[in-house]
Amino acid sequence: MTKPRDIFQHLALREKLTVMARAETIRTLDDEHKKISNIGDKLTEMADNTRPHPGLTSMMSLRAAQHYSGKINEQLKVIEQRMSFLEDEINEERFTLGTALNRQNRAEEKSRQYQLAKRDKKQEKAETDIPRPHHPKG
Repeated sequence: MTKPRDIFQHLALREKLTVMARAETIRTLDDEHKKISNIGDKLTEMADNTRPHPGLTSMMSLRAAQHYSGKINEQLKVIEQRMSFLEDEINEERFTLGTALNRQNRAEEKSRQYQLAKRDKKQEKAETDIPRPHHPKG
C-alpha cells in the first residue's frame, strides 16, 4: 500500500504533467519552425535561380521569370508570417513552462516543509506521551 500524498505533492505532480506537456509542445513547434525555415531557404535559392541572366533573353523568358519570382515571393511572405507565428507560440509556451516549473518547485518545497512539520509534531507527541518513571521519595 502506498502512503497517502499531501496536497502539495498532488499539486507538484499536476505541475510536472503541465511541464512535460509544454516541453512536448515546444519540441513540436520547434520542429515545425525548422521545417518551415528549410523550406524558406529552398525558396530563396529558387528565387535566386529564377532571376534572368544577363545576355540574350527573350520577352517570354523575362515574363516567366517575373511570374515565378512573384509566386516564390508570395510563398516566402507566407513562410515568414508562419515562422513569426511559430516563434510567438514557442515563446508563449516557454513562459508557461517556466511558470509551471516555478509552481512545481514551490509545491515540492511546501510539501517538504509540511512533511518536516508533520514529522516534528509526531516526534514531539511521542516524547510527551512517554511515561516517566516516578521516583518515590524516601
